[in-house]
Amino acid sequence: MPTTSSTTQDTDNRFVAGIISRARRKFNIPAIVVTVMNSNALQTVQMDGVRQFDTDEAITLNDLFHIGSCSKSVLAVIAGRLVEQGKLNWETRFFEVFPEMEAQADKDYAEITLEDLFLCEAGIKPYTSGGEEFPEIDPGAPSRRDAFIKFLLQLPPAAQKKSNGTFVHLYSNASYTLASAMIEKVLDTDYAGIVEHLAKELNLKIAMGWPNKHGADQPWGHMIGNDKIIKFRPNHEYALPDLIAPAGDLSMSPPDFSEYIRQHLAGLTGQGGYLTPATIKKIHFGYKGFCLGVTNGVLEGVSYSVINGSAGTFYCQAILAPKADFALTITMNAGSGSARMEAVEWLTVRLLKHRFNWWWKFWM
Repeated sequence: MPTTSSTTQDTDNRFVAGIISRARRKFNIPAIVVTVMNSNALQTVQMDGVRQFDTDEAITLNDLFHIGSCSKSVLAVIAGRLVEQGKLNWETRFFEVFPEMEAQADKDYAEITLEDLFLCEAGIKPYTSGGEEFPEIDPGAPSRRDAFIKFLLQLPPAAQKKSNGTFVHLYSNASYTLASAMIEKVLDTDYAGIVEHLAKELNLKIAMGWPNKHGADQPWGHMIGNDKIIKFRPNHEYALPDLIAPAGDLSMSPPDFSEYIRQHLAGLTGQGGYLTPATIKKIHFGYKGFCLGVTNGVLEGVSYSVINGSAGTFYCQAILAPKADFALTITMNAGSGSARMEAVEWLTVRLLKHRFNWWWKFWM
C-alpha cells in the first residue's frame, strides 16, 4: 500500500485545518473536528472551536461528541459478532427470542427478523419526528423496554407489506429497540452492558448520553436557527428518550470514533479484525441504499457508505470509500438547522474534491 510523504501530509493537514476554520466562521459552528484515514492508520486530525459557543474553552481530542444515529452501526457490529459466533442469525425471528410476546402481537409481525429490524423493514412505528407520544408505562413495571415493545407490536404496522412478506422501508428508531432487545436477551445483559462489552473488545471509550452529562467541562450541544444559537445544559429536559436509546444515544471522542471507522474500512478492504470482511461488507453493502444501520451509494463513480447521525444538538458523519482505501469523519457540537446541514455539505464536498483531485468538477 502506498505511503504518504511528510510533505503531502503537511499539505493535507494545512488544507483540512484551513477549511475547518473557514466553515466555523461561515456557518457559525461552535466546534468542528475532521479526521482522514486509510485502512492502516489515521492520517489527519484537525480541530477548531470551543466547548460552548459563548466561552473561550477550546475543545480537545479527548472530548466526547454525541454520535446520534451512528449508534445504529454500533448495534449492527454487536449483532454481527453474535451472528459470527452462531448465537443469532440475521434471519432469527423476533418471536423466536421473545415467544411470550407473540400471542398479543399483531399477526402481521409474526415473521419479522433481526435483519428486518436493522433494515427498518419490520413495519415498526418510527419515533423519529420528535412529535410521537410514548405510551404511559408504570414506573414499577419489571421492564419499561418490554412494555414499550409490547405496545409497539400491538399497533397496526406503520408500513405496507411487500410481496416477499417484509415491509416497505420506513426509517424507525423504535425498530432498533427491538433489535437491541434480541441482542440483550441472548447476552443476558442490558443495552449499557452490551455497549460496555464492545468498548472493551475494541479498546475504545464509548459513553452513554450527552457528553456534558459526563462532566460540565465536556462539549455542550447546540441548536442553530434564525441566526440564534442555543446551548443545552447537562440537566436540560431535551434528551433522547431512553426507550429508543439503542437508535442513537452514544458519545465518543473523535479519535476513538475515527478508530472505530478505520476498523470498518479495514474490513471493507479485506482485512480481518473484530468482524470478518464478509460481515463488514454485509453491514455496509449487503443491500442497496439503506443497509444495516448504514447507507450506501455511488458518487461520481466512487462507491461509498455513510454512517451519520444527530439527536439534535451534535452531528457526526463518516464516509468510507473502500476501493480508494479512504475514509473521513466530521463531528461538531451543533446538530440542527440549515447552518449545520450547509456546513457538513460544504466540508464534505471540499474534502472529497481534495482527496480525489476533483477540482475541475465545478458542479460539486
